[in-house]
Amino acid sequence: MGKALRKQKTYGNYYPRVNTVEIDYQKVIKQRTKKQKKNLFALFFAFVLLVCYGIYVCPYNYKTFIEPLFVNRILNRKINLNTKKITLPTRDYIRNSYIADNYILSSRAKKTKELTPIQMVGELTQTKNKLQALFKKYSKLEPSVFVWEYSSSSGIEINADNAYPSASIIKIPIAFELMRLIDDSSKTKKPITLEDRRLFTEEFRTLGSGDLQRTKADVLYSIDYLANIMITNSDNSATNMLLYEIGGMDGLNRSMRNIGLKTTSMRNWLPDLEGTNMITAREVSTLLYNIDNPKYIDSKSKAVLKEYLVNTKNTHLLKEKLPPGAIVFHKTGNIGTMLGDSGIIYTSNGKKYIVTILVKRPFNDLGAKYLIQDASLIIYNDISQLP
Repeated sequence: MGKALRKQKTYGNYYPRVNTVEIDYQKVIKQRTKKQKKNLFALFFAFVLLVCYGIYVCPYNYKTFIEPLFVNRILNRKINLNTKKITLPTRDYIRNSYIADNYILSSRAKKTKELTPIQMVGELTQTKNKLQALFKKYSKLEPSVFVWEYSSSSGIEINADNAYPSASIIKIPIAFELMRLIDDSSKTKKPITLEDRRLFTEEFRTLGSGDLQRTKADVLYSIDYLANIMITNSDNSATNMLLYEIGGMDGLNRSMRNIGLKTTSMRNWLPDLEGTNMITAREVSTLLYNIDNPKYIDSKSKAVLKEYLVNTKNTHLLKEKLPPGAIVFHKTGNIGTMLGDSGIIYTSNGKKYIVTILVKRPFNDLGAKYLIQDASLIIYNDISQLP
């Protein structure tokens, strides 16, 4: 009997274990409920991210990629589908080029002639001191200067490698690349010439300088005419047409990197009032120096490009205070935050020099204009007196 009771007691002790299992099961239910709540939170967070993507990222992608590529172009232009670039987008990418909100990868460069760099063997110290004294009068302005005199190979560098908004001075690289494209195509079965005509459509019409924006669309213009008004009248609509001709912003940026210019780049079609397109005083001066480089553009293209530059209608910066005998091949740039001028100047006594002056300024500060005029006169007078 005692044994039976002990067995019964042992058996009775088993039931609390069953109850314990039931309690653990309830804990499992609670844990699952917590996980479900976490999943709901994750879904809510993903929904918020999706909404933010739709509000902020999609409009940017539409404005930056879809609209210019499809909406504005597909109606008037034929687009060649390259399946290799879609399936293997990094196939042609071999190196990093830019960091910090710029292009990260650059395409594999074809063999391209690099620009001949300007070799500066001396400094025009007295002229530099005069310029620095002048700049102290304009404490709110940030000037960048590059000067190089041909006969002595001496010059001046003041913030010459600092990146500045390009404004319309970016038209010098565009014109330069256009001439290179024309020269290279002359050896192909379908050469491009200055006499070739391109259709002006609404997609190229833009605000800012130039008269083409006020003319009717669907009219053919020669490349020569477009390049001429791009430089002489600083026509933004003509510039965008020629930029498209040379492969757009990516085409220009890739070409500038291939020829050795690391900073000169475009991030926006003209007018770039925000100042996102960049140059340096040294790099623009290097392009002007290589106009005379027969290894880069031929003599005909050189003559045409110089003809454009010498007829620039805005003469109120580098040329404003120079004597009548001075000959100036140049291109100006003007947006609210930057004013600049870059050119090749011949003095009345036969000296020749390159000068680029860029000035960051408070919005539309007229002091930048007076600074460039006075600096240009100082440089001209001192170089004219060199032996």
